[in-house]
Amino acid sequence: MLEQAVSEKRFMPAKSFRSRQRALPRRELPSALCKSIALISHDLRLPLTAILANAEFLAQSKLSEIERNEIYQEIRSAVDQMNEMVSSLLDCSMEIETLRPAPRNIVKTVKQAISMTNVRPEFRRIAITHRHEGLATGWFDASRFGRAVLNLVLNACEAVSPHSGQIVITTTGTGAQLQLDVWDNGPGIPAAIQQSIFQPYVSYGKANGHGLGLAIAKKIVEDHGGEICFDASCKTGTLFKITIPFAVPHGTIARMPVADEFSNCMIVRAF
Repeated sequence: MLEQAVSEKRFMPAKSFRSRQRALPRRELPSALCKSIALISHDLRLPLTAILANAEFLAQSKLSEIERNEIYQEIRSAVDQMNEMVSSLLDCSMEIETLRPAPRNIVKTVKQAISMTNVRPEFRRIAITHRHEGLATGWFDASRFGRAVLNLVLNACEAVSPHSGQIVITTTGTGAQLQLDVWDNGPGIPAAIQQSIFQPYVSYGKANGHGLGLAIAKKIVEDHGGEICFDASCKTGTLFKITIPFAVPHGTIARMPVADEFSNCMIVRAF
């Protein structure tokens, strides 16, 4: 019986063998899909937290009509972000890359990321400053790039002191590219993990850290054709630098107010 079984396996018809060969790569799909699920599930927690916090604000009885409307708009924005994330998860399951660039305002994108950070009670005393110079409108996917910025800001918030933390976001736009820097006054990143910080599940000093924030930011930046790096030459704190193409294709009408196109120096602070 054993010899017969070995003989049947050894002389398996070529057609049957080839069909098994074709089936093998399919086993890799669940692993890739699970990775995408992990990344998107990580980010889904961010708008969920914003919705919960803003819902608690709405329960307060002394809010003005203007304040209620602002909170409502923030909840709508968070729901829209969740909807796009779920859509991108569906695209991942069909092996489709989702990048929807358009003429967008980087100042508005960073402001939304800061707003989503400020709703978390543990980060409300951290000083977050945004400085912008040059062109504000460029060609990028505001939803996805905003997620990259948000992950960097949240990482910085988790690294600094909740009472004396400082985070500075600097954006510089030109006709060719956008430079975005995120600096914090935290303890810095240990040399032992500096070469692997963009790998999934690499985390340091965070009790509940999943090690996915920087991996997500890296993928989003690279999907935009850009680069992200950790600046090891920074003497104090931690500094991440992002560069992406920013040029709006010829023939595209940027539907932005003219006043938003340029800014010599725009500073936004949040506490």
